[in-house]
Amino acid sequence: MIDKIGVENLHLGSQAKNKSDVLAMIGKEFRQKGYVNQECVQFLTEREHQVSTFLGNGITLPHLPKSASQIIAATGIEIWQFPDGVIWDRTNVMFIAIGVIAREKEHIDVLREIATVFSDETIANTLSLVSDPQTFLRILQRG
Repeated sequence: MIDKIGVENLHLGSQAKNKSDVLAMIGKEFRQKGYVNQECVQFLTEREHQVSTFLGNGITLPHLPKSASQIIAATGIEIWQFPDGVIWDRTNVMFIAIGVIAREKEHIDVLREIATVFSDETIANTLSLVSDPQTFLRILQRG
């Protein structure tokens, strides 16, 4: 799925005050792009209350809980970069938020791909600072 990400799925140089702002941005984009058939911020927030989506290396993976599968209209992935960082949990600062909308099987495949790419701390750090979308995609898709 990472190979299907294009410039239109990147939101580089973003800014947010807190996790709630980030989830609102993600929910709004999911709705605008038609990935969901109703507002989904409350579901993204619910998922964060269940267990943090922070993966490490400054990366978080906001997604819907299983209870929201009925609102998924299309598979999609959007990536936000926050060069200044956003406090995600008490001790974690997030620089990249990867919003994923997918049904369970696809979702697991996407998680696996993302974990493989972003487990490399050098790649994660580089992507948190790159300002050119083409360079970002080239680094991301090489993994």
